[in-house]
Amino acid sequence: MRCARGKHFCHWRTGGTALRFAAFAATLLACASLAFAPVALAQEPAFGVRTAYAQLVEGVYLLNTRLYLPLNDRMRSAIKDGVPLTLELQIEVSGARRYWTDETVASLIQRYELQYDAVSDRYVVRNLNIGGQSSFPTLDAAVEHLTRVSGLPVLDRALIDRERRYEFAMRASYDLGSMPTALRMLMFWVEDIHRSSEWYTWPLLQ
Repeated sequence: MRCARGKHFCHWRTGGTALRFAAFAATLLACASLAFAPVALAQEPAFGVRTAYAQLVEGVYLLNTRLYLPLNDRMRSAIKDGVPLTLELQIEVSGARRYWTDETVASLIQRYELQYDAVSDRYVVRNLNIGGQSSFPTLDAAVEHLTRVSGLPVLDRALIDRERRYEFAMRASYDLGSMPTALRMLMFWVEDIHRSSEWYTWPLLQ
């Protein structure tokens, strides 16, 4: 930098230290942006309930829900090797009471199983509550089907008092492979094997 005597201004000398410093700073910023970009792109939604609502059809409330179920490479490899993945939905409907705790009006546990069938080279999704099943050519297609639940009966309208407020609550959990409950509790820190979501709640609209 060169300053003129008796003047109150300064200017940078072209091609001097300032330009070299500016170029160096720009390079650092570019490298930093590249370094942090993969971290942002690599982040995935956590396992859990994405959306849920209940629809009244012919006197019965039907559940429709969308889940997040990200699978890492270890989980994909285990499923490909034939290890079953069991998905469980815990659903509760509670009614508010003025001078007491909320009353559980209805509760349901819905379970599904995803497993690779080496003979047919397809991924099979089974409804463990009623026994139906569907098969898919790819794991991603099977997971897409597994995480979309539509028209699941959860509550009869006859159980609803129009003068009370009601709330739905749901959470999801999965188990990769079959193991005793005690062993699963000891290995609660291994998210690949067992994981539970937070409760997802919403009001019942009458």
